[in-house]
Formats: sequence, structure tokens, C-alpha cells
Amino acid sequence: MAPAAPAAGPKITWGGLVDTYYMYLFNKGSAPNTLVGALNTPTTPNVRQFDVATNSASLSLAALTVNAAMDPVAFQLDMGYGTTGAIINSVNNSPTAQGNFIILQAYGTITVLPQLTLDFGKFYTTAGAEVVPANKNWLYSRSFLFFNIPLLHTGARANFKVNDQLSLQASLVNGWNDDPDFNAWKTVGLSATFTASPMAAFTATTYFGKEGAQVAAADTPGDMRLLVDVVAALTLSDKLGVNINVDYVKAPDNVSANYFIGAAAMARFVINEHLNVAARGEWGRNHTDGAPEPNQDLMEGTAMVGIDVGKNFELRPEFRFDHRGQDAVFGNNGKSDQITGTLAALTYF
Repeated sequence: MAPAAPAAGPKITWGGLVDTYYMYLFNKGSAPNTLVGALNTPTTPNVRQFDVATNSASLSLAALTVNAAMDPVAFQLDMGYGTTGAIINSVNNSPTAQGNFIILQAYGTITVLPQLTLDFGKFYTTAGAEVVPANKNWLYSRSFLFFNIPLLHTGARANFKVNDQLSLQASLVNGWNDDPDFNAWKTVGLSATFTASPMAAFTATTYFGKEGAQVAAADTPGDMRLLVDVVAALTLSDKLGVNINVDYVKAPDNVSANYFIGAAAMARFVINEHLNVAARGEWGRNHTDGAPEPNQDLMEGTAMVGIDVGKNFELRPEFRFDHRGQDAVFGNNGKSDQITGTLAALTYF
């Protein structure tokens, strides 16, 4: 009698990314560097998310991902190292989340029905038109809108595919980037994606929860924090795509602003298999009650060329112009405008 065949193991899928860049601040003013101890530290550009150093070669993120599929269960793990990890860790209220190493995602998925899956663990936010891995975005730098939304969530979420046109998601998570939670409340997330046609898809997402820092024997302080995020993804041809993103963030317990509202439009045109061009324009407003000037406006325009070498390497030269309204100035150069040029190199598989 022949021995029984060994049980099939999980299907493993690997991925990786090395994201490096060099940025130059063109209108750096009279003090391009600040002295910190014995180190001459490059000026930090304002209103940026992960591209945060000028006049310095920077490792933004080296990431490794693995997915193990064992029907009906799957496992996803994304981990990374670099300044991106340190930046995300800095907005996590956990005292142990420090340094450049970070677990970006770590969650298990179970398929309950053909249309229904449940995720448990740590995962990327559903909001926004951009993501943390730079190679999956059209442009290298992120928008103001991405700067104002959550990046990661820890908790549980349910994904339900109603039909080919409509997908729904509901989540219950600690809050924005928090692992572990730092108050008694939880944040609720709801999202719906409607694919009107192969050329147009629309996603509306909201996260809401009372997320003030809580002390012992006291109620969670602050009012409800609310995010409303809408993304329209338009495929106008096999070469041209357009994304439109609108955000509203209500955060009365935020020390910097009572609410933020903004809109961004970005487009990407594929010239050939080795060359593409992309551009973005956006406007955002922070509103603070009681301030001498309650509204502070931000505007930016960005243009980028993507140069593909093979299928796993891309050079991204990018030019960006940021502007502050209401006669406000950037802290790094004392001017109302910030003009930067960046060369990013992305290697991925």
C-alpha cells in the first residue's frame, strides 16, 4: 500500500522594497542647516510625510513582505526599516514603538463565505488615494491629505463583496496608528467601493471615535474625531489615469487645528514601458478657532518622471512647489514658498 501523500503546505508569496532618495531645498534661505550637538543636520522640509531630509542621501524604507495562503486562512506580514519606520513609530502612543524598525502589517485572514472575509491584527488604513510603499504610488512625495489621515490600524475588520460593482468594509480598531490603545474608546471604520465601470471606481471611507489621551479613573477626554475620505479613480485610457481625493478631518482635541479640509487631483500618463510622467495639484486648509488668523491654507504642485529599468527598478526625479497662504511662512527657510527637487530610487519585487 502506497504511503499517503504529504499534506500540501501554504502557498508563499514574497515581496520586497528598497526606497532611497536625495532631496535638495532650492530656496533654503540664510540657514540651510541647523546645529544639533556636534552634528550638522540637514534642514527638514515642512508639510512632508516620509521625505523629511534635504541635502542627504536617505534610506526611507527597506521592507520585506510575505503572504501565506492556506485556504480558507491566510497570513500577511510586512516589516521594514528606515526613516519611514521611525516616523510612523513617532505617532504611535506605545512607549515600545520606537526606532527605525517597524511592523507595518501583521494580520490573519479567514474566508467565512465566498463573499466575506475577516481580518485580525495590524493593517494599512483604507482611507486615502496613496499608500506607505512608495512604489505603489504614482508620485514619490505624498500629498497634504496623506499627511492628515491615519496610516495603520490594529483591530478587526470585515470585508464583504456584495457583487462585482459594490464592496463594503467595517472595522473596529484602537484608533489612528495606536498599538496598544491608550484610552477606553475604540474607533469605528466604514467603507464602500462602487465600481461604476472599468473606467470609474469610487471609494468613500469614514473613521470616527473619541480618541483623547486618558488618565486613570477619568473618562476619555475630548470630542469625537471624524475622518471622511472620498477617492475617485478614473481610467481614461490604457495610458492615462486620474485620481481625485477629498478629505475632511474634524479633530477638536487636536492642538494644531479644529479641522482640516483638502482636495487633491493627480494624473499619470504612461509614455512607454520604460517611461511615465505624473503630476499632482492640491489645496488644504487647517482651521483653528480663536486664532488671530483662523484659516491657514496650503497649496502644492508636483511633477515627476518615472524611469523604469527592467521590471524591478525605477528612478523618480521629482520637482515640488509648496505654498503657505495668509502670509504664513515655512519654518525651515522663513519664506511662504518651499521649492524642492528629489531623486528617488526604488528597487522592488
